[in-house]
Amino acid sequence: MTHLTFGIYRAGVRDPAKTLSSYSGKSPPTPWRMATSSIVRFHREGADAAWQRLDQSFARSSYWGRAGTPQAGWANAIRSCYKTYRSLATPDTRPIFATGVNRELVLPPDDVGLYIDVVLLDPSGYVPRLILWDDNTLGHSRAILYATPAWKVMEEELGEGRVAGVEVWKLRTGEQELVLPDEAAGAMSQVEDIAHRIAGA
Repeated sequence: MTHLTFGIYRAGVRDPAKTLSSYSGKSPPTPWRMATSSIVRFHREGADAAWQRLDQSFARSSYWGRAGTPQAGWANAIRSCYKTYRSLATPDTRPIFATGVNRELVLPPDDVGLYIDVVLLDPSGYVPRLILWDDNTLGHSRAILYATPAWKVMEEELGEGRVAGVEVWKLRTGEQELVLPDEAAGAMSQVEDIAHRIAGA
């Protein structure tokens, strides 16, 4: 079985030529752990506490806090994205069911690791939310392929028909896409093909 990260899967959605072998070699450090932690903290501790921890973590870092360097620019982009999330999420009064959810979608002989930032309790059912911090193009058709694995694993865990939709938020632009269950169900075969192609099956 070949394991694919969700980042590699999304890259494969964007680029049909991407395969797992193209990711060989050491990757540079990324701020994603600090970024995703800020979303969890937002919902558990509040907007101000999450901002202070994120901002101070970057400022105190010997790597991310160096002014004028490319990594400092990246850190500032994450700060800006967090502010966008705060402005979008604060008016949403739906209860939170879970945050920081790690799951695996098994697509024999491969599997895709998923990180679901937030699962909300909507009157119509559970709504997983995926947060994108990069500056790649989104659009609804691409959002469907990003959201479908999350829809599938939550359907398997929570029960058939209990997931009302999957939100995909792109924080660089504030774009919000809602993928409905029938859209996700219709894209499952395409998701499988993409995963197997990336894995080299």
